[in-house]
Amino acid sequence: MTSAEGLKQYLKIELASTRAQLGISQEKMAENLNISLRSYSNLEHGKFCCSLTTFINYVNNFDVNKDKLFSDVAEILKNCDE
Repeated sequence: MTSAEGLKQYLKIELASTRAQLGISQEKMAENLNISLRSYSNLEHGKFCCSLTTFINYVNNFDVNKDKLFSDVAEILKNCDE
């Protein structure tokens, strides 16, 4: 698996989980990330990997466990073929 594929799959689950925990719509999630609804939907369905700006918006705008998030991302990057 490439790093991009690994990150897409991880963020797909992470974003959907956060959104479900907050009980908000995809539209509200997209608004909070400062991206279009279509872009958010594509992220949540694993079609694309988010930009660094969107990732930073996610970290800054949501109460996520940053240590776990960065540890998980580092592990994905370490274990990928790329």
